[in-house]
Amino acid sequence: MRNFQDKTNAEDKSIGFDYQYYYFLYLLLGLEEGQKIGIEVKDDVHIDLNDGSQVLLQLKHSIQTNTSGKVVNLTERDSDLWKTLSNWVNIINDPLDGRSKSEEQLAFIEQTSFILVSNKASNTSNKFLKKIKDFKQRSINVSEVKRYLEDLHSTTADEDIKKYIELLKKQTQKWLTKFFTKLEFELDQDDLILKIKSRIKGKQVKESKIDDVFNAVDSNLRQRNYINTKSKVKNEINFEEFYRDFHLYFDKGRNDKLPINKNPVHFDKPIEEQLFIKQLIDILAIDKSATAEMLRLASCMLQINNHLEDWLNRGLIVQEQIDEFNNDCIARWRNCHDEVHREINLDLKMFGTAPSEKDIVFAALKCVDAVRKNELIFDETALDTELSNGQFYLLSNDPLIGWRIDWEEKYKHDDPKKSL
Repeated sequence: MRNFQDKTNAEDKSIGFDYQYYYFLYLLLGLEEGQKIGIEVKDDVHIDLNDGSQVLLQLKHSIQTNTSGKVVNLTERDSDLWKTLSNWVNIINDPLDGRSKSEEQLAFIEQTSFILVSNKASNTSNKFLKKIKDFKQRSINVSEVKRYLEDLHSTTADEDIKKYIELLKKQTQKWLTKFFTKLEFELDQDDLILKIKSRIKGKQVKESKIDDVFNAVDSNLRQRNYINTKSKVKNEINFEEFYRDFHLYFDKGRNDKLPINKNPVHFDKPIEEQLFIKQLIDILAIDKSATAEMLRLASCMLQINNHLEDWLNRGLIVQEQIDEFNNDCIARWRNCHDEVHREINLDLKMFGTAPSEKDIVFAALKCVDAVRKNELIFDETALDTELSNGQFYLLSNDPLIGWRIDWEEKYKHDDPKKSL
């Protein structure tokens, strides 16, 4: 037996909200020009069609399973079924929305499709579903459906469900005829994320970039919905708005550029122990107490490291490309390093004059400044300043490069054993 805390657990509600949102996203990806979709506006989800008609969708998710581990069936006396139908009766007959008269109610039904969507399983034992199917196929008439409702009402023990059935069966035959004609069921609707990704693939997105497009659209749509809700703006979006605000993510999924997704980074080792940070502190490029700046620079390094690892693990690139990229970056650094230390090297070679610490630090700072101006490209993908700078911090953390003229003797013996 479940205790009170289990009964009030938010898990059921949470997955219900997610189910509703992901079905909204699934339908959004199938939206056609001139159409508009909303979530939690007219119904759980609704679609406004080009001809002025609309689709109202109620979403019902269950985590209940049968003995074989499958999601339970939608039964004849299912509370989700009858509560949904009751909601639609109240919407159709809402006097506050100008539908107190029969003709107004019938006109509303005429321009509306009513769809119950659920992950619950369809089944032949649900007599109500069979009656609606037979009615729509004209095997039976509305009077027979109404008689069935009378029998169902009289044999149902649950008072709430009886109340819902009563509300439906007391509608006029004309009302019921139109309503049953417009009533639909989309059952067995599970694995919504797979369905969404299938629709993304259908927009000619490369197989290797489907997850990137999904993550970008999902993240930005959730943010949009949150801002709208907070600002008390209806969560609706039409085809044109979706195309304008989201087409870029699909364009990126169709081109040959590598995906850039800057996710939050985590540090498994104290920042000040990173060798590249020690190198920068030693030349006064950062202060040893500037924790925020250290975190910013370490984030740059981890971002490029994580991207290279992700691209490699997903088979978007091969190790040889990373090696070539590193070699090119080292060559760029070497050009800068040679240039800023030319005068110091000449004094050493020609006059045997050792540079002062000030000269060493000043030349090293010039080297850092010059290297930071590099805008790198990896496999036709332009890297922004953060990723470009991060690549040089990554190399100096190994260390394969350094800033001082004597960087090798100072740092080459260090084993950073970094935890990136």
